[in-house]
Amino acid sequence: MVCDRLRAPVKVIDIRRAHRAAHAEHRSLDRDALRSFVDACQVLVGRLDSHANESTALVRAILLRMLRRTPRESPGAGSTNFRVPRAVRYIEERFADSTIRLASVAAAVDVTPSHLDRLLKAHTGLTFLQQLRRIRMRHAEQLLLTTSASIKEIAYACGYTSLASFGRDFQRAHACPPRAWRAHWTELDERSA
Repeated sequence: MVCDRLRAPVKVIDIRRAHRAAHAEHRSLDRDALRSFVDACQVLVGRLDSHANESTALVRAILLRMLRRTPRESPGAGSTNFRVPRAVRYIEERFADSTIRLASVAAAVDVTPSHLDRLLKAHTGLTFLQQLRRIRMRHAEQLLLTTSASIKEIAYACGYTSLASFGRDFQRAHACPPRAWRAHWTELDERSA
């Protein structure tokens, strides 16, 4: 009987952890999808210079419609740890710095590196390195679509010191090398024009 009492709270904690993890993963996917959509809209507005006012108004209307249909989160549904959004903001502001490390971000938000990595994983579903790669890849996509910069220049602009590591991360994220990805999207853009 004593053993049964000791096991019951452990099961409740596990269920709560699973529930929180599921919510965190769902919010992270929603956030990523919305960010990708916003990035695509910015690229679209930048490419439609001839009708800039009309395209801007159209994109705003689409975004407002999407925001109205997304469920509102309760105040307690977000991250309960103020360090997580601060750390993510720090990473987004400094992703192009090739010297950014988990330790420097942890020092900026006043926690240990291992604790920050656990916090990020628990609240965003991504570790520090995954978060940094996601931000860098999003920026690389935007540069590939909107500039004629070389792959090497884009890699360095995204914080990579090695073209090989940029290519490997891009391949992992998109299942094709950056040059092929750019050619594919440029061809699609030319067809639609």
